[in-house]
Amino acid sequence: MITLTKLLERAVKLVPQKPLIIYNDNIITYREFDRLTSKVANGLSHLGLKKRDCIAYFLPNTPLIALCDFGIQKIGAVAVPINSMAKSKEVKHIINNTDVKAILTDQNGYETVSEVRGQLPHLDHVIIKSDEKPDDALAYDDIMEKASDQMAAVQCDPDDVVGVLYTSGTTGSPKGTMQTQKSLFYGITHMASSHKFRFGRENFLCPMPLFNNFGRTISLMGAINNCGTLVLLERWDTDRVLRTMTKWNCTYFGGTPTMYIYLMDGFKPDRHQVSLRMAFVAGAKCPLDVIEEFNEKFSHVALVEGYGATELCGFVTTNPLIGVRKLGSVGVPIGDVEIQILNDDLQKLGPGETGEVVVETDMKSKGYWNDPENTQFAFREQGWFSGDVGYLDEDGYLYLMDRKKDLIIRGGANIFPVEVEETLHSHPKVKMAAVIGIPDHVKGELPKAYVVLHENETCTEQELIQYCREKMAVYKVPVAVEFRAELPLNAVGKILRRTLRDQVLKEG
Repeated sequence: MITLTKLLERAVKLVPQKPLIIYNDNIITYREFDRLTSKVANGLSHLGLKKRDCIAYFLPNTPLIALCDFGIQKIGAVAVPINSMAKSKEVKHIINNTDVKAILTDQNGYETVSEVRGQLPHLDHVIIKSDEKPDDALAYDDIMEKASDQMAAVQCDPDDVVGVLYTSGTTGSPKGTMQTQKSLFYGITHMASSHKFRFGRENFLCPMPLFNNFGRTISLMGAINNCGTLVLLERWDTDRVLRTMTKWNCTYFGGTPTMYIYLMDGFKPDRHQVSLRMAFVAGAKCPLDVIEEFNEKFSHVALVEGYGATELCGFVTTNPLIGVRKLGSVGVPIGDVEIQILNDDLQKLGPGETGEVVVETDMKSKGYWNDPENTQFAFREQGWFSGDVGYLDEDGYLYLMDRKKDLIIRGGANIFPVEVEETLHSHPKVKMAAVIGIPDHVKGELPKAYVVLHENETCTEQELIQYCREKMAVYKVPVAVEFRAELPLNAVGKILRRTLRDQVLKEG
């Protein structure tokens, strides 16, 4: 294996003038990216920052994230990405948990950090990219102006931590996943092989945040590994995504099911020319009707489902590009990945038997930073215990049911929310649906649905309940349906069921 900075060095030698990042029609070539990241690295070094120090960036989804990330890597330090929407309490937890010594941010991020600055004992430097420089911060532009644009990257070992990416924190405090040189290298190369990336010919459309595993690993690092181009958008805007896809002849797009729902709604054949070679959907179980509609509208594009996690540095299963694609499945293991389905007694289950998905692979991260208890619980001899419930069929294809903690138990009967959501989503008037368990003193929990309708559609609660009754066992049918204008989503467009449940319980 080779380190991530060596992958960049190789690309700079092979395709120095090729665009690495396109953002708002501005182009950063591989050579320019290398030069700018060396400036970041030298600037950080001059502040006394060194190998294994934790350095955070707290920025919107612009090329500056990529420059900071690889600048941090060049000095052998540990990048700590922070979600640009994080609040001061979350920022405080991440910075203190990793003993971050410096943070690169913008004006908005600076204001958030300032709210808790006095509670961050290890934070020595706040570096701000802004037109105005506060007295207690360093100006990013001043540091870059003085720094050399030449630097040889610090030598790193396979088990050295490259980045600590924090999970969403839906259960307790966010956990910092330690991604290593080795785990990321295998994540990137297994991905390239399984999706048959063509050297120097792929344009990766990325509306995903680069502070997230999906955008950072699959899109940014995937592009660098294959000397491709990253077409970056700051945030999701359906029409802009489709126009950008058309303008820059994007060949690869990876997104969450919610993004594909928006794409289906916004696509206009007379305005958008989709040149994708393939599309990848992951992050949550994708409704079958969304896949079928996509295949109908874009019959020339291979849409494949897959499964991955921050702890696995990318995706570990995918439906094959060549061979049998099974609708409803997230595909077969890639590379060296081994998947077992285990019951609560850690016994291996056979085909069709449902249990916890456990993954063993060189892509597996090192554990959770400064969190031995959760590391010991999730990273065991058998592999990484995902908390996802699923089964393998007789051909080794993985099917996901739900998260163990999202399971609804109604009078002793188990209900997987995603199963009910898929049924609701198959109704022609429904755009999005989320199902949660609400407390009941007799049954323990009862399923309730929260639904967003397609624009200009009307529907009654009873109509959807009756629709579910016709398609599933009666105990799975929602006892109530509430219509909403929107549902809570995370930075990559994934519906946050537990956030919704917290909101509902708080509302009483």
